[in-house]
This record gives sequence, structure tokens and C-alpha cells, in this order.
Amino acid sequence: MGRLSKHKCNITSLRNQALFIFDQSAAHASLGPDALKAFEMNKGNGDKQRWQWDTVIPFSNPVTEHQGKIQKMTLPDGCVKGLQMILKEHGFDLTDIKKAKCSPVCPFENEHCCMAHLLSKQEDFAKQPSMLEKLITESDHYCILLPKFHCKLNPIEMYWGWCKYCYRQLPKKTFQDAKDAAFKYLSACPTDDIHHFINCARRFMSAY
Repeated sequence: MGRLSKHKCNITSLRNQALFIFDQSAAHASLGPDALKAFEMNKGNGDKQRWQWDTVIPFSNPVTEHQGKIQKMTLPDGCVKGLQMILKEHGFDLTDIKKAKCSPVCPFENEHCCMAHLLSKQEDFAKQPSMLEKLITESDHYCILLPKFHCKLNPIEMYWGWCKYCYRQLPKKTFQDAKDAAFKYLSACPTDDIHHFINCARRFMSAY
């Protein structure tokens, strides 16, 4: 979060709309402190619950009349809503679901084992943007997270390869020398080479 805050002013000050491309990593996919997390909610309203952002009930919701509606995560007095109320506002019948959360873990094959599991499988909870994506798209730019384990489709891997190759050619006697060399080559790749990496990845994509 601290790193993103440092770069936020740089992103918002860009004059032209930009496309940011990132490879897959736990850091890039991490959710914000106010993200929707069903397993961090209580069964009932209030008590010690983290505040979560409001959402929109997705069009994949099984109850048609609720699709597209704003889902407030708090009551008018600021009290945080619990699992039971949120699911009912989504239109789910909870007659046969009594447990808030399974212990120690939910059975893999059953999505209706508990309230938290059912809510976590809803599209607005399961497919929410990462903190990184949210920062970029809210600044009116585009963001793409590349698929995992597809190095040929990922120009960033080619860039890393270039940096590592150059880094290894330079003799380094101390840890500080190694650190200085790493920073030097991370920003030394020529723009023409980066264009080449991107075009190479696009050719692989078209072949697939």
C-alpha cells in the first residue's frame, strides 16, 4: 500500500491515457484494505467487523430483480452489515444455511455449506479488482495483468532477461556494487528493445 501511495501522484499526473502491463504476482493481485472478503464478516450486523466498500449486485445473481442494484455494506447509521443481511439483500433463501463459516475449512464440492462460502462465490466478491488495478483504472488509465506461466506472451520476462544478462556481465566485488548494478540495468534497457519484446510477444499471441 505504501509503494502504491508513492506512485499514485505520478499516475494521476499523466497527461495522456496510458496502458500499464504487469506480470502475475501475489503483490500485483493483492486486494485493498477495504476489499470485499466474506470470510472476514460476522453472521450478524455490527460487532468487530472491517469496513468494506459498497458493491453492485452482479447480473449473474440468481435473483433477477436484484441484478444491477447497489449493495450497501453498511446501515444508514454506519453499522457494518453481516453475512446474513447481505445474502438476503442479494435475494438468497437461507432457510437451509445456518452456519456463518465452516470449521476448519469448507468442503470443496459444496458452495452452500455456509454463508461465507456462498457469498465469496458471487461475482462481485470473486472477481473484484486488485488494489493496483483499482488505482490505475480510477485514474482513467488501462491495466492488464498477464496470464501466469506464459513467458512467451509476457514481454516483461524478456525485459527481465535483458536486465539479468547485462547485470551478469559486470564484475561486482561488494554487495553495494551488486545493488548499484541492479538499479543501473533495471532502467537501462533501450526503448527500441522494449518495443521489440512487445512485438515479439504479440506475434506469439497471434500464433496461438
